[in-house]
Amino acid sequence: MPASHPSRKDAGWACVLREREKTMLLRIVAPFPVAALALSAVLSACGGASPTVPVGSGSLARAQLASAPPLSKSDGGLVYTAQLYGQDAEVYRRKGLHLKPIKTLMKGLNEPQGTVTTVNGWWYIANEGDSNVLIYRTLNGRPRGPQSSLSDYDELPVNVDVTPSRKLAAVSNYLTTDGAAGSVSIYLDRESVPSRMLTYGSDQIEGEGIAISHRGDCYWSFQDATTGSGSIVEFGGCQGTGTPIVSGIGQAGGIALDQADDLYYVDTRAARIYQCEHTSSCQPLLTGPYVLVAPVNINFDLHEKDLWVADAGGYIDAINAKTGVIEYQYPTGSSNPPFGVAPEPGD
Repeated sequence: MPASHPSRKDAGWACVLREREKTMLLRIVAPFPVAALALSAVLSACGGASPTVPVGSGSLARAQLASAPPLSKSDGGLVYTAQLYGQDAEVYRRKGLHLKPIKTLMKGLNEPQGTVTTVNGWWYIANEGDSNVLIYRTLNGRPRGPQSSLSDYDELPVNVDVTPSRKLAAVSNYLTTDGAAGSVSIYLDRESVPSRMLTYGSDQIEGEGIAISHRGDCYWSFQDATTGSGSIVEFGGCQGTGTPIVSGIGQAGGIALDQADDLYYVDTRAARIYQCEHTSSCQPLLTGPYVLVAPVNINFDLHEKDLWVADAGGYIDAINAKTGVIEYQYPTGSSNPPFGVAPEPGD
């Protein structure tokens, strides 16, 4: 890996997050004393010692105790997460919305982030540190692999989406390994190398979320380091120069599309998820009473129609997309929080 690789991983929050991200996260959790205390402890833990996170009570602690609704007909399945700081992926068994960790994967993982599953049991993880996307196969309720990968040479992949047939995959690149602007790598016909690269504008773009519509269009969220704000653009047919559809995001995060191709996107700085009517009239989704701390990535569960959230404050959340209510929160701890989440089956 080149020495100039602008890594976002190290021993603690202060060592891995860009300065503006650290400030942003502390500001987000400021209303929640326990979360702010925990995050401050991790931010100060650099240079060797592992960060420790205090445990206590308060509004955030009460939020994490949200109880899940009764079990449904699709009782069971798996939920996958990717942990940037621990360089691992976690597999959870699900009953209703309740999660139970059953397996941790580390082989081949180097700064894993965004992740996605398909309806037929394939699992993709954007593996930033090795400039590739790892591909697993789930058989009999257990992930196997990685069985193959997508090569993303000289890029820093942070998110991925793929169609059910896997004949179209799109990967969001944060930057290049030498610090040039981010882009989207497009893979066709299950090839392991990009068929084309998509870029937008001339500013210093930092890629974040990626989603493919049921029509085969690509949506890309990114942070513009020049203007300091986030945007989402649409690439019709996953090609071309891109059309802006959302602007003014505080800190762009993950994006997802439901079965009607309505857009959902994360603003990490505001600790909010927005729901759009197709790609317009976007409004905050969450109605309370529970809160998000630092949401970074989202994905839909096809059967339950719930939106799952990877919260870098140390939580996995399940939100009812119709009501905007957080129905379940699983505390992972803030020293190794999820940066990607993918319920099975995917959409």
